[in-house]
Amino acid sequence: MTTAAAERCTIAVSGMTCAACSGRVQRALEHAPGVEAASVNLVTATATVDYDAGATSPARLIDAVRGTGYGAELPAPARDRAAELARRDAAAGDEAVVLRRKFVLSAIASVATMALGMSSMGMPGDWSRYVLLALTIPVVGWAGRHFYTRAWNAFRHHGADMNTLIAVGTGAAFLYSFFVTLAPGWLAARGIRPDVYYEAVTWIITLILLGNLLEARARRRTSDAIRRLANLRPPVARVVRDGVESEIPVDELRAGDDVLVRPGEKIPADGTIVDGRSTVDESMLTGEPLPVAKAAGDTVVGATLNRNGAFRFQVTRVGEAT
Repeated sequence: MTTAAAERCTIAVSGMTCAACSGRVQRALEHAPGVEAASVNLVTATATVDYDAGATSPARLIDAVRGTGYGAELPAPARDRAAELARRDAAAGDEAVVLRRKFVLSAIASVATMALGMSSMGMPGDWSRYVLLALTIPVVGWAGRHFYTRAWNAFRHHGADMNTLIAVGTGAAFLYSFFVTLAPGWLAARGIRPDVYYEAVTWIITLILLGNLLEARARRRTSDAIRRLANLRPPVARVVRDGVESEIPVDELRAGDDVLVRPGEKIPADGTIVDGRSTVDESMLTGEPLPVAKAAGDTVVGATLNRNGAFRFQVTRVGEAT
C-alpha cells in the first residue's frame, strides 16, 4: 500500500551478473528509508522503486545502490531515449567483441592444456608444468580477470555472487598448481602427488565466458527489439489543451492530456477513450490480426493503429510507464 505522497522512479543499474546481484540490490533498496516497494530486473538492468517523496529522493536511492558495489544512475530523459538506446547497443556490441576475443583465447588455451596434460601422463612433468603455467596465465590474468575484480568488489561490500564462486574455485586451483610447479619436491617428500589443475582452471573460465557471450548477444537482441518497438510511436500527437487543438512532440505528452486520433493514425500513448468509437489494430502487441472495436471507456495502447473511426482519449501513461 502506497501513500498519497508516493512516487515511482526507475534506476539504471550496471554491473549485475546474476540473480544474487539483483537480490542484493533489491534488498538494499527495500531497506532504504522511505522505500515502500522495490523490484530489480536483471535482464533490463533496472530497478523500479516506489518511495515516499517526503522521506527520500532518487539521489539517495542511487547512493543506496552504489553502496552495494554496483553502478547506478537515473535513465536519460524521454527526448534522449533514442540516443540512450543507441549508446546501449554500442556498449553491448563492444562487450560482445571483447567477450568473443576472451573466449577464443581461453578455448585455445583449454584445448592446449588438455592435450598437453594427456600427452604427459605417466611422464616426468617438470617441463610440462611450466608450459601449462604459461598457457594458463593469459586466461587467468586477462580473459578471466573481470571475475576476480568483481568478486573482490563484492567482498569489499560484504557480499558474494557468482563471480565469488568462480574466483574462489579457479583461484585456489591456480595457486595450488603454481605452488606445485615451483616446489614439486616439497610435496613429493611428504607423500603428496605433485599434480596440477591448470586444465580445470582454463576450462571453467572458458565455459563461463561462453555463457557470458551468449548472454551478451541475447541482451543485444533484446535492446534492438526495444528500439524497434519505440520507433513504432508516431512523432507527434494532436492534443486539446484549454480548448485549443495543437500538435506537439509525443515526448511532451503528459498524463491527463486529451488527444485526438483520426482514421489511419497511430495512437501516440496509452489512455482511455472518452469520446468516439473505432477499431484498432493491436497486432503489434497481441499478434491478433483482426482489429478490436473500441468505444468510450475502453483502453488504447500507444503505437497501435487506429483504423476507420475517430476518437478522443485521455492519456493515462507516458514514457517508460507505457
